[in-house]
Amino acid sequence: MAIAISSYPYPTQKDSWLEMAIEEDKQEAVLEAQAPLHGDVLESILSHLPLINLVPASRVSKAWRRAVASSLCNSPRAKPWLFLYIQSRRNPSLITTHAYDPNSQLWMDVTTHTSDDNHVFPLRCSHLNLLYVLSSSKFAFSFDPLNVTWHNPDPPLVWRLDPVVAIIGSRVVVAGGTAEFEDDPLAVEMYDLTSRRWEMCQSMPAILKGSAATTWLSVAVSNERLLVLEKASGAVCMFDPETSTWEGPFDLRHPGPSVFYSVIASCSEDHVVLVGLMGEATGTDNIVQGIGLWELDCESETFDCKVIGRMPGEMVEKLVNADCSPLSSIGVSTAGNLIYIYNPSNPEAIMFCEFTNGVARGWGHIHNSIVDDRNRMERFELTCSRVGIDDLQRALTSGNRRITVKYAGN
Repeated sequence: MAIAISSYPYPTQKDSWLEMAIEEDKQEAVLEAQAPLHGDVLESILSHLPLINLVPASRVSKAWRRAVASSLCNSPRAKPWLFLYIQSRRNPSLITTHAYDPNSQLWMDVTTHTSDDNHVFPLRCSHLNLLYVLSSSKFAFSFDPLNVTWHNPDPPLVWRLDPVVAIIGSRVVVAGGTAEFEDDPLAVEMYDLTSRRWEMCQSMPAILKGSAATTWLSVAVSNERLLVLEKASGAVCMFDPETSTWEGPFDLRHPGPSVFYSVIASCSEDHVVLVGLMGEATGTDNIVQGIGLWELDCESETFDCKVIGRMPGEMVEKLVNADCSPLSSIGVSTAGNLIYIYNPSNPEAIMFCEFTNGVARGWGHIHNSIVDDRNRMERFELTCSRVGIDDLQRALTSGNRRITVKYAGN
């Protein structure tokens, strides 16, 4: 049975807060006197509930609110959520949002009731959980866990398609993309969230001229610097937002079998992890022999790679067999120390592992029943965010979010 959790009523300006507080205390006293659940028993029960179910539980009474807080301290739901956005190719305004909570292994539908026009353009993500839409007349982005807040600055001066868009501290960097004939395809602009101003920066290195869009590039942030990896060649360039300048390219040193395609992602307190397809790239018929994970040494000029793990063979087979065509690319979403790995063109099978003490361990598999024959040809974007009860409270009390628990993901 699906459980829907929506917004909650709050008093209007005409209500008397004092009268309501007195009445609430009376009702709470009656509830606590009648309630069969108290103290450790209540906390024990709450510790087994999904995070989404703790939201209404925290509103039963002050005692229950304290019990929820204590339960989260003793049993934190710390694993980041995975978000899947499905956008219609024919009508970009049609977007469905789905969330997976790995702590409870539940898939949820996130319904948004809003009249803004952010979603009449393609929804994209090239870094962490930063979602954005970009056109010649509009630029909007959101990076809070449930995308309650959208920023709407003036668009960049240079119009481009599919650029790298990344957030570094309080700055949003827009780099490269497929530009119009008269524009610079390597142009870089930086938006300051504090001053709300754009700044033109040094263009991307010339080596990226033929591959400056996110189709061919992967990005991560380390030590307040933006790393840009060319997925096919493994060349890395680095952007410093303080000086607005680039360094590189640098060549990655892959250990082990040949890596013909790779992506990078920020992970676990400033670490950068590389995920690569190992095997033979033969054009239309790639032979994938394995998927490896390395940690990048971003302090060395050679960006040396340290092996941290390898995806189990049966999981590699699931990714390879999830699509009728050969596996030619890989997608990665990360937050904290959790790494989700999937086929970006068909995320029906999603693998994950945890990066702890320099090793990828705790491998698991999520069956994504959200993707089926009805939406398999649509556009997919996946992000990953840490979600707390405060984030859920804020989203649900905004009045335009409804979260419905669907089913278990494994």
